[in-house]
Amino acid sequence: MENQNKKQLSSRNLWGYALGAIPNGLLVFIFGLKYIELFFDKLQLDPTLFVIGQVIYLVINAINDPLLGQMSDRTNPKKWGSRRTIYIKYGAPIWALTFMIVWFPWSFDNQIIIFIHFIISVCLFDTFFTLVVLVWMALMPEMTSDLDERNKANLLATIVGAVFVIPMFIIVGVMDPTSSEFIFLMLIVAIVSTILLIITASLCQEKPEFQKDDGLPLIKAVKETLRLKSFLTYMGYIFCDAFLGSIGLSYLFVYLLVLGEGGLLYYFAIFFFIGYGSNILCMKLRPKWGMRKILLRFGVLKVIFTFILFALVVFTDAPIIVVFGLAIRTFLGGYAVFNTPILYLSIDEDELRNGSRREGMFIGMDALIHKPSQSIGPIIATFILGIFGYIQNSDLQPDSALLGIKILMFLIPAIVSAIGLIFMYFYPIHGEKLEQLREKLQILHTEKRERLE
Repeated sequence: MENQNKKQLSSRNLWGYALGAIPNGLLVFIFGLKYIELFFDKLQLDPTLFVIGQVIYLVINAINDPLLGQMSDRTNPKKWGSRRTIYIKYGAPIWALTFMIVWFPWSFDNQIIIFIHFIISVCLFDTFFTLVVLVWMALMPEMTSDLDERNKANLLATIVGAVFVIPMFIIVGVMDPTSSEFIFLMLIVAIVSTILLIITASLCQEKPEFQKDDGLPLIKAVKETLRLKSFLTYMGYIFCDAFLGSIGLSYLFVYLLVLGEGGLLYYFAIFFFIGYGSNILCMKLRPKWGMRKILLRFGVLKVIFTFILFALVVFTDAPIIVVFGLAIRTFLGGYAVFNTPILYLSIDEDELRNGSRREGMFIGMDALIHKPSQSIGPIIATFILGIFGYIQNSDLQPDSALLGIKILMFLIPAIVSAIGLIFMYFYPIHGEKLEQLREKLQILHTEKRERLE
């Protein structure tokens, strides 16, 4: 019990959790990077069918998260051995299989068959992605209530994942998703990811004091989740953030048309060195400013700069300006390291209200609200590209299409980021309220541990 009273994560838990970021990053980001390129660009799925498919994906994507989160919260650990890691251990191989289904086209010319493959493969992938990644994310706030330990673990997981994922991106980014070389590489990724997730499940330790927490019935669980102002304002902010993420990586294949020669290497160098450097800086500033204040200050500067950058790239045709602008914008976006830890605070607040931890439901409801943006983003992006005359599967684009790409790359992010900051301005858990929350939570966890003795 002495070790369980410590706020600091054990090396086993810390590195076990971080190890899980490698397969999660490989499967999720390769999927995000290439699935639109495969179906929309290479297989040339009709834009109308593509949008219909995204709407269906949106609905499935949103519904499965709270249901699977509730299932995890109410899993009987005496019967199954755990509430969380059981799903990682046995869900990993199935998730890897659904990942592989995406890359085997059922047809190259029949629009209906391509459409059916699109819907089935992306929905299956997302369901098991939710099952595995949701419980992986739920492990962290259970393993420690210390804010800085959570931030450290989140950053470590992000960096560990990136060290392995970014080199793979550089390789995969220029590959044709219909080629045999690509499919063979994806098979290796699927096998390695399965092995790593099973190792993660064995290294991460669930706290015994939470194993007796009773989950609420589904309807009441949803209502209690939506009663928190902190969760609702966070949802507004994260919806905007997820929207931008959905038109970022997935449309890299069109952004490279304005990044110029060497654009792919520049993109990932900026993403890794500048992005994670800024993450570390924001973590250093957290004890002085707090997460909310850092997010607002950096975010306002990012919005202003992105508007200026858009004006510059519209009237000039210099890829170097785009590259430098992307670097500065990435630096100002380092506050994203706090996105998940901010959600954990709502879970802590709910535990004080209801007496039990419900990570699964909160992360599931988080997805219910923000995941539709992952479909809305590509729908709007596809519409913009179509309006401005983008030619599918072509390296030669008219000037109007290049303008549409710049709008997608800079103007839309500036507007959506500004909306997200408005929600975060009203986020209530900061300053004195945050300190009171942490003190009360420590008392409650001490009481739970004492009941086990």
